[in-house]
Amino acid sequence: MSDSFQTSVFDNFINLTNLAETNVTRLFKLISKYINLSCFIAPAFHRAFYKDRGRKHRYSLLSFLNALLVKKLFKIPTVKGLVAFINASPDCAAFCNLSTAPDETKFSWFMTTFHNHIKSLFDNMVQFSLPVCQEINPKLANTLIYDPTSVLANVHENNPKFVNTEIKKAKKLQKANPDFNPYAYVYSHMPKTASASDCPVNLSYTNGCFAYAHHFGILSNALGIPLDIVPLNNLPNPTGNPLSDKDLSESASLKPVVSAFLNRHPNFVRYTFLGDAAFDNVDTYDFLLDECGFKRAVIPINPRATKFPNASDFNEHGIPFCTVCNKPFKFAGSTGGDKRAPRLKFLCPLSFSDNKGRSYSACLNPCTDSRCRARYVSSSSNRRLYPGEVLRGTDHWSNIYKQRSVIERTIFALKSHSSSFTSTSRNSNTVYSELLFGGIASLSILILARQLSTKSFKSFNQILKAA
Repeated sequence: MSDSFQTSVFDNFINLTNLAETNVTRLFKLISKYINLSCFIAPAFHRAFYKDRGRKHRYSLLSFLNALLVKKLFKIPTVKGLVAFINASPDCAAFCNLSTAPDETKFSWFMTTFHNHIKSLFDNMVQFSLPVCQEINPKLANTLIYDPTSVLANVHENNPKFVNTEIKKAKKLQKANPDFNPYAYVYSHMPKTASASDCPVNLSYTNGCFAYAHHFGILSNALGIPLDIVPLNNLPNPTGNPLSDKDLSESASLKPVVSAFLNRHPNFVRYTFLGDAAFDNVDTYDFLLDECGFKRAVIPINPRATKFPNASDFNEHGIPFCTVCNKPFKFAGSTGGDKRAPRLKFLCPLSFSDNKGRSYSACLNPCTDSRCRARYVSSSSNRRLYPGEVLRGTDHWSNIYKQRSVIERTIFALKSHSSSFTSTSRNSNTVYSELLFGGIASLSILILARQLSTKSFKSFNQILKAA
């Protein structure tokens, strides 16, 4: 049948994403019919799981993987609930190839022991998904967004009563000294590491509060597809300033996470990088634009960073400013060639073009004899002001940066799939596996959209009837 009579990957992806929120049972039936995780299992994972332990395995590797995928699709918060769900649902038991569900300790053992192999499964699914994202929207697929996130650890120091007790003690000292900051005092005197020996998490400032949390770096594209989930174990030690600590730890995590991802997936098209103001420093721009090869790095200026020197002929966005008419110059694109460094071109604020595209200036006091004043700025002269092929302070910049909100939704979906806003487990490997399976659930929906587009379905309703 002609492709014109088949459903598109984009339409299937949108419909399946909506189906995940409205009717997950039908989505599960489609995934059980068209998705086979065994295609993405690396041989090393298979060998590690079936390594001879002196007795026969009662449950297969694929059974564990499918069961944990079901947990994410149906957003079952606990393993205990998953066990009950499998035992109560014949369809789910058949999908997992289980007569009875493994007990809770088996699932815990699986996630703790094989977290690295689960990561390889996730990476294989990402590699398969990159061309699919290109089919849906190349511009959004070529955008890489990075944002660290945290999952609160299950330790008694995260109990609000613990912190509030310390703050109350510190506020008593404030009465004698009005300039005393009780919150900064408590932060600097709290234990740097949680007391639980089986949960070595450090104190950090996350989600607007002090907490002991597991930290992860998340990469996605502008379609909201998770591309990498990396544990951040070696964050810088607290300095006493919570805001500085947050910026320092996030900035330090960017280079190893992005480098590892690009090395693992060299076919990823590097065009736009999006990040928040925590990554605003010269080294980051040099790394992204020179070493990684991105065309533009859309990162807001960090107001807590060093201010730019004042210049009468430039505004705060690095745009040349006309002191005669008190207006910024008009951005006219970038120029350059094989033997010339790229430059940004700006025209007189009062310039206009004729029907042949030639520029003229309507200024009554022109500062040049030419028909229109033009200024050129080297994009490499100040990477913070000119981070590639985009100009700060323009509508174009704002429209691109709005796409960064996608990763916030991606992180929320990962934690929602994993029920991981606050972990019930103290083991960091288990928490990591939970997030990875949240990503695997999201990738399964994308891969399902691609699989359905190759079938002879004329509409999504036909797909649902066939489920």
